[in-house]
Amino acid sequence: MRADGTPVFVTGEQSNPLQRVYIGGKDSQQDEAWLQRIIHRHPASLPMYQIEPGLSGLVPVCMELPLASGYLDNLMMTPEGDIVLVEVKLFRNPQARREVVAQALDYASSLFGMNYTKLEEAVLQSDFDGADRPVKLYDLFPESETLDEPAFIDAVNTNLKNGRIVVLVAGDGIRSDAEDLVDGLQSHAGFHFTFALVELSVFQGASEDDLLLVPNALAKTCMIERGIVRIDDQRSEVVSAPVQPTATGGATPQSISSEQFFEAMRERNADIPAKLQSFIGKLSAIGVYPEFRRSLNFKWDTPTGKTINLGYVLRSGVLWTDATSWGDPSTVKMYMEDLADQFGGAIVSRASGSVYVVVDGKAPNIEALLDKLDDWLDAIVSFQERIRRSIVKEGQDG
Repeated sequence: MRADGTPVFVTGEQSNPLQRVYIGGKDSQQDEAWLQRIIHRHPASLPMYQIEPGLSGLVPVCMELPLASGYLDNLMMTPEGDIVLVEVKLFRNPQARREVVAQALDYASSLFGMNYTKLEEAVLQSDFDGADRPVKLYDLFPESETLDEPAFIDAVNTNLKNGRIVVLVAGDGIRSDAEDLVDGLQSHAGFHFTFALVELSVFQGASEDDLLLVPNALAKTCMIERGIVRIDDQRSEVVSAPVQPTATGGATPQSISSEQFFEAMRERNADIPAKLQSFIGKLSAIGVYPEFRRSLNFKWDTPTGKTINLGYVLRSGVLWTDATSWGDPSTVKMYMEDLADQFGGAIVSRASGSVYVVVDGKAPNIEALLDKLDDWLDAIVSFQERIRRSIVKEGQDG
């Protein structure tokens, strides 16, 4: 739900309503270039947790990236080689709203024709907001958090080759009619990236530098497979890619994070993706849903509204169950005991009080559990029933 109220900054007994800044207004000193710099200097202002939760820790690479189709406003990347394009637009008229979506898609298409070397050449010709120009693209990323350089280059090349990027149109005052522009993109053949409209509401405090940014992802697509370009008698037509049947009877919505996860699983064992997809489909019937970050998390929202992590699989294939938490430790322990019995393992307790399941003394790999996923499902159902009974009992005791 969108809110139109005025934020109030409270310090002790003092309360100060903040003033909305209408960028590009008649008397405003702020314009698109100002918002572009704000996004470059403060990448956390982009609500990636709403768009692609697995792509966190954005690093601002450059502004005004030269491409065949024009100059991209902002380029962001992650230390893992993920790519985020941002086009800034103040939506003052319907024509600007239509043009910016087409423009953003043109920039994405230009990138898809590049490899790492070409991208690096373009980056080094860009605007670095007054900072020193790097010698190479890799120098912009924090050493402690980034893949080693060969792996980083490989990741970027893979994302460019597969057309796997996030495209954001960011502006101030996006309205519902602008959101409608995204509706047709989900079925747009050739679309293989996540697209989102981001509204950045800006409020000013006591000074011009005292700002409150309120980001909101108003509309976004889920990533779908790229289409096929059919050429016949010198005419080209883009048609939808064939849909692969799934074992679940309904495909899990695709995102960049989910695609990267299943690619990592496929490299480990070709059977893992299909079996996990089938498992996800069965879990959906009991209210458990997948959340893709740098791992696959299995989440359940309890009747009280508390969210429980029932286990997560890293891209390395390791399954951890230590994130499960509930007010009654005995309920968690019973869930772990069920898993240990079914996986042929044991329970380990940490000094912090968390418990998790190990097999042969360590957290198990998912490929070793592929024939035991239905047993895991049974353990989750039993855990849910215990939680529901616990809630009913607390209500009666109260």
